Amino acid sequence: MAYSPNKATCAAVMALTLFSASAALAQQDAAMPGAQQRSADERTAEEQTARGLLARQGGNAFGPVTYEPDNAPFALRNNNWVAIKGPNITGEWPGQTGANRHGFARFNDPAYSISSFIELMRVYHDRHNAKSAAEILRRYSPSGDCSGAPSLPPEERRDGGGCVENQTNAPVTATRAARAVGLAPSDDLDLFGPNGEIKHRDRVRALIDAVVTQEVGASHCPQPPRGESWIGCKVDDDVYARAVDLLDGNG
Repeated sequence: MAYSPNKATCAAVMALTLFSASAALAQQDAAMPGAQQRSADERTAEEQTARGLLARQGGNAFGPVTYEPDNAPFALRNNNWVAIKGPNITGEWPGQTGANRHGFARFNDPAYSISSFIELMRVYHDRHNAKSAAEILRRYSPSGDCSGAPSLPPEERRDGGGCVENQTNAPVTATRAARAVGLAPSDDLDLFGPNGEIKHRDRVRALIDAVVTQEVGASHCPQPPRGESWIGCKVDDDVYARAVDLLDGNG
């Protein structure tokens, strides 16, 4: 499958040097007003299903993620399961409908957020030679964001909220993604071919699922203990297939 980016995608990646993601800010996005005033029955009646997002139920079983819009993290409420920001200060990804005050994108269809994430991984691969899970996710969630280091207690985090742990070790998210496909965090994932085509779909999906697990967060995606490689949430086949179609201009 040859990589042939459409015009909107090309425009979106022009200023990616300004891009950075921050899972902590994404999860702290304020809930909608009035959430505390609603009764339990009202909240249950408004419960929604994140179509295409599955959470680990135990063992190897997965089931649909449900959430209350008033209390759900930004990633769920706005179909941005990977917590991706817009590509620059004023630009938008294909399918992006807005952004919050921290720059995290909103989408009507989660397939667009997954497609944008894969496109960004291609940019990292081609422009920055970021090919291992550790290299990719250090760039996607810089150490100052403290993303992917949940084992570090808050009192041990440096001033400004960053994690020293992420400066010296591979982010735990990278470790999970690599181990899920039998590799080490520093191994080349070999994700893309010379024409930008996806070479190893299982590895791309492992990377996506590890990031989704981290960015949606423990409220809806079980978090595996450090040292274990299982994934707490995953994107289903339909959303992933539509995301790849969007990359190729077939969406």
